[in-house]
Amino acid sequence: MFKNLTGWRKLFSIRPTTMQSSPLVLKRRQIFIIPTQSGGWFGLVLLVMLFGSMNYNNSMGYMLTFLLASMTIVSILHTHRTLLGLRIEVGKVAPVFAFETAQFQLWLDNRGQIARHVLVWQHKSSHNHNSSTTIDIPANQRININLPVLATRRGRISLGRVKVSTRFPLGLFYAWAYVHFDIVTMVYPQPLGYKTLPLSQQSENVGEGSPHDGGGEDFIGYRDYQLGDSPRHIDWKAVAREQELMIKQFGGMSAAQVWLTWDDVRTLNNTEAALSQLCLWILVAESQRAQYGLKIPNCTFEPDTGELHRERCLQALALFKGT
Repeated sequence: MFKNLTGWRKLFSIRPTTMQSSPLVLKRRQIFIIPTQSGGWFGLVLLVMLFGSMNYNNSMGYMLTFLLASMTIVSILHTHRTLLGLRIEVGKVAPVFAFETAQFQLWLDNRGQIARHVLVWQHKSSHNHNSSTTIDIPANQRININLPVLATRRGRISLGRVKVSTRFPLGLFYAWAYVHFDIVTMVYPQPLGYKTLPLSQQSENVGEGSPHDGGGEDFIGYRDYQLGDSPRHIDWKAVAREQELMIKQFGGMSAAQVWLTWDDVRTLNNTEAALSQLCLWILVAESQRAQYGLKIPNCTFEPDTGELHRERCLQALALFKGT
């Protein structure tokens, strides 16, 4: 169930976290530069032109050779300068669910500098595959870049080492530098399983007769569609008008208080499947505005609701080390 997990991203606005780290400014000793293959062939051509000019004592040949050589030297300076002095700061990164893509944000501060062109950002994603992004940074601008990393398992995931390089302006030289920020984000278990919340002896109704927008017959307004909502409450007329999915809200009884325990998923005989089921129940309970508690080995959260409570429960599942 729920093959498309992007719906949960729309359902819950997971609060991003900012990692504190000192800004990094690329200096000369951090930048490496070598000729490219094209640059090597170009240098060989210049040597042939030089020897030909010397052999025939051709002044025009000398002039052309030295002109091209001087342009090559200038291109070295431009290639090196494209990276020199670039200020890099850590941005925001939000938690994700397993098999989603985490977006690690970096801020590139180019204020007080001229434009930088064709900067290639490379980092190793899952399965050691190189992922690259190419950008230009306008003069006197501060922009951000998002580096995607596929989260293949729950727990913590880091960006690791990033390589920034350029061949600007002529492609004759290749300059690069390595940056490494300790940026980490949380990967929650993949929400899979049954949507129906467990109706154990620990579940009980609270505040009977108190108003709640999940039941009753009095229409009180609309809200955005959330995964797990009943199709009967969807405003299908709005859908026919090609509008976004909206849910009709009705006044009624309060939601149930429910405990989500390890005993409820013990029969799955698989730790990851059990954590995925608990993760899904947390999302469903939050979407229904139910008070829910979580009880797993070595960790218990009393029934509550809200963004902070959801994040604490999901983080406990992400860092679960087994029974």
